[in-house]
Amino acid sequence: MVLVGSESSRLRWICLMGLVISWYSLYVKFRLDADADYKPICDVHDNISCSMVFKSIYGNGFGLSSKGSPPNGAIGCVFYVAYFVSSFFEHKWLCLAQLALCVVTLFLCIYLAFLLVFVFQDICLVCLAIYLIHTWLFQEVWRRYRRLYM
Repeated sequence: MVLVGSESSRLRWICLMGLVISWYSLYVKFRLDADADYKPICDVHDNISCSMVFKSIYGNGFGLSSKGSPPNGAIGCVFYVAYFVSSFFEHKWLCLAQLALCVVTLFLCIYLAFLLVFVFQDICLVCLAIYLIHTWLFQEVWRRYRRLYM
């Protein structure tokens, strides 16, 4: 069944915002790798900097895997495109899969936020935007799950 209405529109807008932020983080990551003097607009102050996070080991594969892992922004782009495409369909199994994946990635956001605060002692505006968008995505998927299952 194809999903229509405001719920699907909100879900798609959230995915598009997540995709834009993920794409920007990927762009910054590539620019930082290519040019050591590059200063992205998300570097506002010494303690408000996205470049420190993107240059770290946590900028690829969330710091959970070895070298050669894709940048977090690339993973985010794939994630949000997949959610966007899947938002056109309303199946219980798909909603359950979306919710499960969203819960796992929400815990990943909590892990990364913990690192941001306690390891980097930094504020990454791009990271915070993704955390907020992802929390909003979780709320929408949860709302959809409740409508289909409860």
